[in-house]
Amino acid sequence: MIGALATTFATSASAMAMMLVAAGGANAQESSATPREKRGSTLREKAEQTVIAFRNVFEKPLHPLVSGVAPGGGTGAGLGYNSPGRGPWQANARAVYTLNNYWLAQGTIGYKHRRGRFEAFGRAREMRRLDFYGPGPTSALSNRSSYSFRDPAIGAHGGFRVTPWLTLGGRVEHFWPYARSGERAPSIEQVFVPGDAPGLFSQPRFGRYQGSVEAHIPGGAGDAFYQGTRARTAYAIYDDRTLDLFNFRRVDLEAQQTFAGFGAHHRMTLSGWVSTSMKDGGQEVPFYLQHTLGGKSAIRGLHDHRLGSDGTDATLRGYRSLRFRDNHLLLMQAEYRLPVWGPIEATVFADAGKVAAVRSDLDLTDLRRDFGVSVSLMENWATKARVDVAFGSGEGARVLFTLGELIP
Repeated sequence: MIGALATTFATSASAMAMMLVAAGGANAQESSATPREKRGSTLREKAEQTVIAFRNVFEKPLHPLVSGVAPGGGTGAGLGYNSPGRGPWQANARAVYTLNNYWLAQGTIGYKHRRGRFEAFGRAREMRRLDFYGPGPTSALSNRSSYSFRDPAIGAHGGFRVTPWLTLGGRVEHFWPYARSGERAPSIEQVFVPGDAPGLFSQPRFGRYQGSVEAHIPGGAGDAFYQGTRARTAYAIYDDRTLDLFNFRRVDLEAQQTFAGFGAHHRMTLSGWVSTSMKDGGQEVPFYLQHTLGGKSAIRGLHDHRLGSDGTDATLRGYRSLRFRDNHLLLMQAEYRLPVWGPIEATVFADAGKVAAVRSDLDLTDLRRDFGVSVSLMENWATKARVDVAFGSGEGARVLFTLGELIP
């Protein structure tokens, strides 16, 4: 899922333009247009021209970027470069600096074939205001603190489609993470003891070696009840090459099942995610490498995506990003999507999940829950912009705004 992110201004203008076009196209009567209808037609033409102008800017090989880097970083600006098409080979680069002094620089070169893909990459980023609430399922919102994190990395990943529905993947990378005091008070060491945040102020060099199996079984044609299954299993080894204190293994299991809903173009999506980490005696999982639940943002590797739910990889949407973390994790989500008007669709959703220090605690008791609604701007089956409003967390209503790739 590689592509330049739309700027906030560009996305808003494009979204408005697309909705205006959708609203007016069905009712235009050119043969008997009144002066008011002619003005509407002119407005639609201008909206279309605006969309085309923005696309022309962001489809150039060298183009501007306005995007974020990680939770807490705010909006940033920079430049991106996508190499002109040269057969199966592709290369791109980007650099972004944000209002809260986060920065990102990365470059990739990849090869795509009808049955396989490969990409080599290098990335460095600095994040200065990441949230830490403490480990475990009972961490308190009042213990919110911050830490800074840097994680330069080099590596390669790829996949090969063995059959039309089965893909084998792999990843090899080396990275040099370093977590330290945060720029926003209170800093992490002012609230927590070292045992609560393993790896703080340590600078190991990690090797990560991962294999994965992903299955995608397509659904029936039209509005058939069964609308497809996706599942993914990944096994990763994290090798502490310098300190020999943070060696562990991790297994991730994900599944996403889609069914047709009660009306035309309605659909229901059920998804689940289980992650468990294994370590030998005397070893720890660094707190910054533990998976997290909460919000829509997480600290993940380059192009290291989850299957997620229907058009989003948000987790517990009723909580802040990075709200809960530990060595083991369970998440279940359900969404019901229906068309509203033109490219606008609405979703009703519910999330439930927990983190745990011990694998045996990954049961269905004491789950964190939320529910909510969302409105999405769609283009075919792709979500271009989405607003989620979540309730029921006990920490107030949460509003999440997610931008897709309105401009390719």
